[in-house]
Amino acid sequence: MRDERTSQSTSLSNQHLVAELRRFATFEELRRSHVYKVHEAEIKRLFDEPRVYRCESARPRLRSFLRVVEWNIERGSRLDGIVEVLTAHPVLRFADLLLINELDDGMIRSGNLSVPLALSQALSAHAIFGIEYLELTKGVGDELALEGENTAALHGNAILTRHSFSNPEVIRLPRCENNFESKERRIGGRIGIIVDLEIDGKSFAAGNTHLDVINTPRCRATQMHAMLQAMDARLDKQAGNRASVVGGDLNSHTFARGTRLRAMKNTGTILSSSRDNLNRRLMNPETREPAIREFARFGYETEGFNDRNPTSRTIVSNLNDKSRLPRPMKWWVNRRIGPEGLLLEFRLDWLAARGVRALKAAEVIDEQTGVASVNAQTFLDLKHSGVTLSDHDPIVVDVAI
Repeated sequence: MRDERTSQSTSLSNQHLVAELRRFATFEELRRSHVYKVHEAEIKRLFDEPRVYRCESARPRLRSFLRVVEWNIERGSRLDGIVEVLTAHPVLRFADLLLINELDDGMIRSGNLSVPLALSQALSAHAIFGIEYLELTKGVGDELALEGENTAALHGNAILTRHSFSNPEVIRLPRCENNFESKERRIGGRIGIIVDLEIDGKSFAAGNTHLDVINTPRCRATQMHAMLQAMDARLDKQAGNRASVVGGDLNSHTFARGTRLRAMKNTGTILSSSRDNLNRRLMNPETREPAIREFARFGYETEGFNDRNPTSRTIVSNLNDKSRLPRPMKWWVNRRIGPEGLLLEFRLDWLAARGVRALKAAEVIDEQTGVASVNAQTFLDLKHSGVTLSDHDPIVVDVAI
């Protein structure tokens, strides 16, 4: 564990490491190289040790119950607006446990800030940051043309809390993608983060994860199984304590992606389905996403911890990558939905728990603030100065400890 106490939110550079690694065309070529042997210990520390930013002023905002937020903040590139929402929104500002996905650290696309540290400082909360990837490029699309260079070039997930915590741990999940050889070149893989929390003398575990998007539902189920298994292994050591809360962006879009054949199949499914049937499929992904069903296998509940609103939207052409489609199918897509594409809405983000109970609206009133508990809900399309803050919406649940 790397315990960071610096007050600076800018990041130190890893460009010496990036320059060495991106000289290789394939990951296997890198693994066999002298360069990898020289840097192996450094790479292992980078990926296996959580970075902890402690905040001396952290104080829980609620005492009678725990408010939990799960949010993929799309790299934190609109950080000012995200901070404003998390400090001023009438519901979100009282969250004392935040499970955050997609945080940059030292990426030019997000101002080369350490987003987890900046959030820790702005929210007066401890932050535990786990690194998924060391980025070998500036990103994708227009990001590649940005002026300047990355510094730390890191990307990952975080848990923020104003409660006391211990035993932060990064869990490396099974790999389903070879990102080193993709357009967005990177080294690393998906992770989970686990910490132990103590609230009013009661202990439970909190976990956060982010599953693969360009792969199969079976892959995501394997990753989710590994995450929950790691949480069980931790809790088995704690004298029978099984209470835990888990959240994350599960990328539960219900499709297998990543190949030309899959893109053709997905496009055919979308264009041949009625709008009602397609919406039903996308808003009830557990029927095709075994990753969600893994929760029940480990004794977790999702009912009551989530509503049924979408948490993300995309255009069908982006979902399926039209460059992979044969010419006749591209013609079909253009004829059926036109150049503007077809808007699809997904439930990608989830919360689940065991040993704790989801509260309903006004079921509990916080003695300290007078704040009432709320139903589990999704806050749709949050904006700052007219700009949408992320391609995902935050979800929230109040739980009785």
